[in-house]
Amino acid sequence: MTNIECIIFDLDDTLIESEPIWAVAYAKLYKVLGQDFYRKDLLKYLGMTILDVSRDAHSLLGVTQFTVEECAAMLRKFLLEGYDGNIKTMPGVTKFLQKVNGRYKMSIASGSPREAIVTTIKAKGWEKIFTQYVSSEEVENGKPEPDVFLEAARRLGCKPEHTLVIEDGVKGIIAAKKAGMVAFYVKNPPDPEAVSRADRYFLSMKEIQFSDLQIVENNYK
Repeated sequence: MTNIECIIFDLDDTLIESEPIWAVAYAKLYKVLGQDFYRKDLLKYLGMTILDVSRDAHSLLGVTQFTVEECAAMLRKFLLEGYDGNIKTMPGVTKFLQKVNGRYKMSIASGSPREAIVTTIKAKGWEKIFTQYVSSEEVENGKPEPDVFLEAARRLGCKPEHTLVIEDGVKGIIAAKKAGMVAFYVKNPPDPEAVSRADRYFLSMKEIQFSDLQIVENNYK
């Protein structure tokens, strides 16, 4: 058994409903590149950094009029336009944060740029809850590699085996398990692969009970 001392949250579609923001940003980039954007592309890009998405799009679409860096700059601009005070929280998030605040060290580790994380924290009044946060842009590798979670735990002063990650994406679950952390998967509807890889699965944060966090079986898959 392992005691959970720290909780690291993904941001997008874990704490806030941001898939539509990313979809609009991707669609705007594809339009500039003269291409149509489809939902299959959105699902492929979930959890990836702006630079990784831009590299993929640049290669996949055979872009010649812009560099990868120029595509990334455009995507960043389009994305940040969508992060404002009107962002909705995911079901159960507000009450869950109230429940665990002060009991655990907590951080956000996200593939979103740091500006988006900071804007969200300020818009939601979470400054006292999340004093630590890490963007995948600040580490060498984004999800599904474990870098961003390991860095978040390091900043919290927590060992990976005493850290819980709450995620909505399969890339994030894989990253958490690679980091040697407990992984709770929260998604409705679920991805079967993420369910199979996570330690626990919940439809929403409304379902997570305080007892689920106190002691978690140290039975990593």
